[in-house]
Amino acid sequence: MTADHPVEVCGALGRMTPTAARGFERMLAAASDEGAQWRTSRDEKGWRLRSTAALPALEAGDGSVHHLWNAAGSAHHRAGRPWTEAAAHADACGLLMHAAGGGILHGSVSGAQVLYTAEVDTAVLFSTRLRWLTHALDRLTPDWQAWAEILSFGAPVGGHTTFEGMRRLQPMEYAEVSSEGNSPPRRRQARWSWAEHEPRPVKDMQAVTEQVVADMAEFMRPAAAAGASNPMLSGGRDSRMLTALALREAPDAESVTAWTTSSDTGSALEEIVGARAAHALGVGQRIVTGRYDEVDRDLRAYADAVDHQASFHVWLTPVARRLGAAEGPIFDGIGGGVFFGGGFADSSVRSSSESLSAQRAASRSHYLLEANRVLSSALTASLRGSARSRAVEVARPYESHPNGHTLASYLMRTVPGIALAPARVLGRSRPTIMPMISDAVVSAALQLPHEAKAEGAWYPQLLKAADARLAGMPTADDLLGMHHHKRRMASREGARAVAGLIRSGPASLLLSPALRDADPQEGSGLVAWQRALSTTRTQHLLKGLSMLSLWLEDYGPRLTDADPLGVHRA
Repeated sequence: MTADHPVEVCGALGRMTPTAARGFERMLAAASDEGAQWRTSRDEKGWRLRSTAALPALEAGDGSVHHLWNAAGSAHHRAGRPWTEAAAHADACGLLMHAAGGGILHGSVSGAQVLYTAEVDTAVLFSTRLRWLTHALDRLTPDWQAWAEILSFGAPVGGHTTFEGMRRLQPMEYAEVSSEGNSPPRRRQARWSWAEHEPRPVKDMQAVTEQVVADMAEFMRPAAAAGASNPMLSGGRDSRMLTALALREAPDAESVTAWTTSSDTGSALEEIVGARAAHALGVGQRIVTGRYDEVDRDLRAYADAVDHQASFHVWLTPVARRLGAAEGPIFDGIGGGVFFGGGFADSSVRSSSESLSAQRAASRSHYLLEANRVLSSALTASLRGSARSRAVEVARPYESHPNGHTLASYLMRTVPGIALAPARVLGRSRPTIMPMISDAVVSAALQLPHEAKAEGAWYPQLLKAADARLAGMPTADDLLGMHHHKRRMASREGARAVAGLIRSGPASLLLSPALRDADPQEGSGLVAWQRALSTTRTQHLLKGLSMLSLWLEDYGPRLTDADPLGVHRA
């Protein structure tokens, strides 16, 4: 069921010692200080739950109780069925309590649904808001390896966060407490069906395409049919497909409003093709343009929304701000490029197992190729030498898998970082639905031969099946190629904001000497920062340092070690 306002959840599972109980109360106090209003409030033996959305209890005949939620609100499922089915079919996190005592806290099949955990004695405390969860612990110890990964990949990998002892649940991961409740929670990994799918010959590609489009539409239907809906419409293919399906399932065209903004890459004007797609489909469109003089405000809003755990989608914050005043859910196309686009097929010539994992990790850390332009030489060397270690461990289980590169890329980049855009940036404005990473859709895509998807070969069929009016419509990149326009962050105002944020704090120690000495209030210094912010790789590195600066600003006094040179030692 789609909520009518953003969804936040926190709670505890297990026997509450005095230490765990104090941590839980401090977490609730932090949430209350931020204005959280609980529509679900449960205090039962062995578990506690709070949610800003109404989360109906699924009560089975055996006495078990199951609460389910995702970024769209509460999730429906048949009571008494295995939690693994709910996690897959509804892409939901949940809390399942057994009648005999004990229970589990579980993640979703996609892993894109955000839930942070911390173990305190015999209980596991959890929250969709990492900031709230930090108040549950007496000590906050930085995970400097996580910061090395934010700089290298855009987000910490493998469920790690910027704090030791706090983890984010990964796809089909769960924490379990026994009925006795006298032992610490056990973190386990359930069967992840996506890793079991392999490409196979397809007799009728058209039938598969139509079924995938139908599955996306079915996933969207309950929310889209209820009234107003807000698909994100960029200059790409996934978003226009979702806009067409939102229109198909809506009561009328007036119920659908497409939202467009610029990703600020400097190479594609999304507004142009977004407007063409909206006009072709006959839906209303709102174009939101970020202001040059609000870069600092947007960096801070993004850091707050994602709890400093990524450095990707700062440009989404202006449109997220406007969406907060809208009605109806948001539809976001995360995952389409990964599973539909076919861009992660390995070469048929395989290297050794270890080098293949390292190669896959390196391909996702391409920001480091230009690290010497903005980072100190010592940091550049240490990142290239050590930042990929945990990413290699994430990739290793899929060494010989036919979809190995796709799965590894999804787990290294999409889940930890990109998923925070719909789940947390947009999701803090309006309940958000992600149809392209629904279980049925991804399962079908993973079973297609690589050649059917390579270089976007599948998209023409998908777009035509979604709406014939989209057939043959070029993307923004098709129209503009490498035509460049000024990036907002590389404007004079944007460069001064980024430079001022980083240079004024301890993160300045990680800058290259040239940038550290470049005063943005002087002409040559400003130009140096504008140049560094005008290309994708160096801009991402500087956004990572911006997140670190804001993190130290927010948590510095509470950290056991606030020296950012710890990144060198990661």
